[in-house]
Amino acid sequence: MHYADDLDVRIIREMGNADSLQWNVRETYSSIAGRLGVDEETVRRRLKRAERLGSLPSWKMMVNPRLIGCGAANIQLEVRDEKRKSEIISELRKIDGIVKILDFRGWKLLLTLYFQDDDLLKTKKDKIGSISGCTEPIAWELGFPEPRIHMKMTDWKIISSMLDDARRSLKDVSESIGVSVRTVERKLNEMSESRAVYLQGTPNFSKFAGLSCVFIVFCPDKMKKLAVDRAILSKVKRIELANTSSKQYSTFVTLFDNLAESDDFIDWISGLDGVNSVSMGIMRELLVVQKWLQKEVTKRQLKR
Repeated sequence: MHYADDLDVRIIREMGNADSLQWNVRETYSSIAGRLGVDEETVRRRLKRAERLGSLPSWKMMVNPRLIGCGAANIQLEVRDEKRKSEIISELRKIDGIVKILDFRGWKLLLTLYFQDDDLLKTKKDKIGSISGCTEPIAWELGFPEPRIHMKMTDWKIISSMLDDARRSLKDVSESIGVSVRTVERKLNEMSESRAVYLQGTPNFSKFAGLSCVFIVFCPDKMKKLAVDRAILSKVKRIELANTSSKQYSTFVTLFDNLAESDDFIDWISGLDGVNSVSMGIMRELLVVQKWLQKEVTKRQLKR
């Protein structure tokens, strides 16, 4: 069992970039240490311990959806029959475009979907509702920057080689695609600077002591939402990850010792000016689904 203290949470937060995404998939221990005011060996030791205990077993590389001509949306739903939840998740994994599934305790799920256009988003949303038995899934689009990079075959080969393991040895990557380590490093730096790919951790929530809770905050007023996001990110120390890119919705993953703490957090957020609603889910599992994404990367690799 991993008893994550405040420093552990801050390190995880830096790896994931608390208020956005971590575009540097090769973020160094020294960079994290410098921002946190600790030594590099402390960061290395803490992350290695998390890997050893199984709480942070791996890091995936994810593709900016705009790099493959897509938008992205989160879809929140409740399954009609909790006993069939694992079966429903298996069916949802087969839908092209679904790249992440957050499985909460109870009936709730939160999906991340890449889609080509609004019509396809509606079609996928209807299909998700049909599979899950949820009559009104709630969807909101996520904001991603336009990557300013002209992708070449080598770039796509690097992504294909690192999708499943963003921290893979660069020597292994270079040997697998037939280029030098220096070339791999240069290409990764270009992709990071242009925000073409980002880092996705795969925490094992059953290994963490306490509760990992996801809060979905709905603020319809854009300016008030900015203030709410700033208030939450500045006040709460134990936020592991967050996504504030949507115009109306924000999500925060926060570690608590018990339900009483999470209830207090909901009450506090609900009282912030501009907050229309707050929902909470206790994390059971995060599934990163890359089969469709791998196909999209392979298609572009073969075109060049």
